[in-house]
Amino acid sequence: MTYANFLKLLSAVLGIGYIAFLLQQFFAPMSPLMAASVHVYMATALVFCFQPLTFKDDKLPWLSRAIDLCCIGVTLYICYHYYTSTARLESRLEMIDDVLFADKFAFVAGLLMLFEAVRRSVGFSLLSVVIVFVLYGSFGPYFPGWTAFEGFSLDTMAELISMQTEGIFGITASTAINFVFYFVLFGCVFTMTGGGSVFIDLAMKATARLTGGSAKMSLLGSALFGMVSGSAVANTTSTGVLTIPIMQRSGYTKEQAAATEAIASTGGQLMPPVMGIAAFVMADMLGIPYVEIAAAGLIPAVAFYFALFVIVDLRARKTGVGNINAKDLVIEPIMPRIHLLFSPLLLVVALVAGYSAPYAAFVGAVIALLAPLLRKNTRYNLKEIYPMLIDTAKQMAWVSVPLASVGIIMVVATQSNLAFKFVEILSDVGTGNLYLSLLMVILGCIIMGMGLPTVAAYIIGAIIFAPALTDMGIDKLAANMFIMYYCVLSMVTPPVALCSYAAAAIANSDSSKTGFIAFSYALVIFLIPFSFISDPVVLWKGSIGAIMIAFAGMLVATFCWAVFLQGWLKKNLNWVERIIFLAISLGIVLEKSNTLLWFVFLGVAAVMIAWCWKSGSVKNKLAQA
Repeated sequence: MTYANFLKLLSAVLGIGYIAFLLQQFFAPMSPLMAASVHVYMATALVFCFQPLTFKDDKLPWLSRAIDLCCIGVTLYICYHYYTSTARLESRLEMIDDVLFADKFAFVAGLLMLFEAVRRSVGFSLLSVVIVFVLYGSFGPYFPGWTAFEGFSLDTMAELISMQTEGIFGITASTAINFVFYFVLFGCVFTMTGGGSVFIDLAMKATARLTGGSAKMSLLGSALFGMVSGSAVANTTSTGVLTIPIMQRSGYTKEQAAATEAIASTGGQLMPPVMGIAAFVMADMLGIPYVEIAAAGLIPAVAFYFALFVIVDLRARKTGVGNINAKDLVIEPIMPRIHLLFSPLLLVVALVAGYSAPYAAFVGAVIALLAPLLRKNTRYNLKEIYPMLIDTAKQMAWVSVPLASVGIIMVVATQSNLAFKFVEILSDVGTGNLYLSLLMVILGCIIMGMGLPTVAAYIIGAIIFAPALTDMGIDKLAANMFIMYYCVLSMVTPPVALCSYAAAAIANSDSSKTGFIAFSYALVIFLIPFSFISDPVVLWKGSIGAIMIAFAGMLVATFCWAVFLQGWLKKNLNWVERIIFLAISLGIVLEKSNTLLWFVFLGVAAVMIAWCWKSGSVKNKLAQA
């Protein structure tokens, strides 16, 4: 047996065992510490299997294989250690009973294995941040100014990070086990059985004849796929293989096509019912049902895609680029496959009916597996279930390892009082100007997003920024949604923009240019989160009438903001008209809905839109004459 075949066999055994273990938690859950420890180190071992080590030019294949096998062996031993030691760890008195040598070894070795798995799965960006926090916890007295503290001993670090349901076995691990897994499973089953292709075909059918239809197809397809995926990169790779070539053939450059798909897929993390991993973590951290997070995310998600839709439409009308070619309008009949959408529909109904998010996702996955069998044209070969299970295990490993490492950041930031100190500083700034504090939070989220996955950036932001915002009187949910919204944009924020890189690979475009273009597109949605602070009713808090009025106002505001950024509405706008549209959008967002001033801004918006449309039409007629 070759080494490659051995690794493939080992991946299959561990992957299916890992999925079986996670499914067991649904029917007969283990204790939180045992479940978290087995989950974290099984996922770590799978990363080593799925992403083998390679040296440049592969000059020392025996060495890379030896390192891989050593890492897998050590990781599985650590997993066994926690499995057999859980009863002792759960019964010991924290910070009183002795820390055994075996516990210290498991902590140090486990940390090294986790570090290497993070490097292989998401790169040095997150790893460097985690290492800085570990060094901060160990050498706290040597850090400058207000950041200094007494530091933790090896025993204390081991207790905090790896011997209780905190740190790597804390809220991030429990969220992966109790929430994320079921939605990853649902997404993999739904995609494997052909549901994703139905979404893409629906998007193409709906946008085929529209101005700028190729980009709008990308937006709608990514929004629909994001409803069941929640992963920006998976969304990009799944929809981008079809949408990016069509956009290129319609006149977009490679970078523009890739950037459009990247920002469209990024919004999938905000699209209910299956939002990104950060939304599950938020539900756990705030202690509220996930359905409330999904409801709160509905209006912002629609506003996100509406803003992109407007900017795409304005650019298409201005440049004449983006219409779908007739040869690309080859769409398989949708009605013979419409039953494949039963599962996402059932998932939404179950969530609205009050069932737990894991239950709804699990039942949705079962229905997604069974629905294709109803018709001959959609039936799948049972052999396809095996690669689906392996893909689920791989996606879970790639999600779980970074999540576990972020648990280290959480425990060090809180136990060292670093988060509390930052709250004091930001609160002092906020006493003078709330919006200055919000701008500082945005800057912090964007800086973190430059090198971290969305969930990592959100968790750090939630620990450091959210308490300061709530101290200023901002609603907890609004503060966390505000932070998450800007952290979501990390997927298209250079220099580390994972969605942009994935889209650039499909388009064969320059990744840096793609990232900067995608980030420029994202400017159209930067205004939306401020409405969470000024008017939390848009987070589905209030009567239906008030929510709908606020929603309509947000759409008007985002439309005016897009017009300001694009500088075109039936004609090229002068600087005075652009500034008026800027003032309108800011006024609607920053003013609470249903007030007199808010309606005044809406009235001015209607006048300006009518004026530009009429004057633009007259100007175009004169030009044609």
